[in-house]
Amino acid sequence: MEIVRRFLETSPTRFEAYLALQRALMRRFEARGGTTEEFCRRLAPAFHRRYGPVLLDG
Repeated sequence: MEIVRRFLETSPTRFEAYLALQRALMRRFEARGGTTEEFCRRLAPAFHRRYGPVLLDG
C-alpha cells in the first residue's frame, strides 16, 4: 500500500496520516463531480474499513 506509506512519511502521527489520506481522497472525489455528503455516505465507511485497521490500530 504505497499510498499509505506516502502519507505516513509526511504525517507526524498515524491518525494525522489517516485524516490526510481521507481528505485527499475526498478532494479527488469532489473534483470528479461528487459531493461531500455523497462521499461521507457512500465512501467513508469503505475508506474506514480499508485504512482504519492499517492506520488507526497499528
